[in-house]
Amino acid sequence: MFSRFDSITLDEMNAEARMMTRVDRKYLIHTDELRAFLDEVPADTRVLEINGKRQQRYATTYFDTPDLLSYRMTAQKRRRRFKVRQRTYVDSNLGFCEVKTRGPRGVTVKHRVPIAPAYAHSGRLAPEALDFLDAELNPQLVGQLSPSVHNTYLRATLRPSGVGRATIDTALTWRSERSNQRLENCDVVFIETKSGARPSPLDKILWGLGHRPTRVSKFGTGMATMHPELPSNKWNRVINNYFKDTLS
Repeated sequence: MFSRFDSITLDEMNAEARMMTRVDRKYLIHTDELRAFLDEVPADTRVLEINGKRQQRYATTYFDTPDLLSYRMTAQKRRRRFKVRQRTYVDSNLGFCEVKTRGPRGVTVKHRVPIAPAYAHSGRLAPEALDFLDAELNPQLVGQLSPSVHNTYLRATLRPSGVGRATIDTALTWRSERSNQRLENCDVVFIETKSGARPSPLDKILWGLGHRPTRVSKFGTGMATMHPELPSNKWNRVINNYFKDTLS
């Protein structure tokens, strides 16, 4: 699927396009629409390759409070919302604890600290993450965090010439820590472009194909689909279009 593009290494990608503070634009498309998008991507775009693989495995655990404060702040569009997750980059054997918050003018700010990969998807906060989280969030809040949902997928990362980059996530699965329900075999591809205030060339390709940015998150839509008792008006259309009848 990504064979027509030249490769780029992780070090090259980080040197050229390290974007911890950026504007994210998220798109959902059906799996049979991905080829049309890739056919329009310029030939001088490069794709991240790690250990000979152009789609890397990701495994993520999201953490929340007993009253699901992180989820509710996301679902209700609170300006000061936060997200805490531990992630394993499986093919790189790397692990991180990450905190995402919203900065001025809708900018996403992400801070992270390395952790032992074994912790990243274990359901426990890594010891080296605790001081980091205490500094980023209220320590009293950190003490309440526990796993809420696990998520896995395959990710390809595109680096077009010029500004920005984009990630393409396929083969998505979710599992609720609270109910042990699973969400899988979804007819959905998550595409996320990352740039400054100006749209990237890949945004313009998606627009030309009739796709528009949508306010969506893997954490939010997964939780809302597996727990219909939660407030989910923000994602009802997405759930009906992409996640209906996928629970197991």
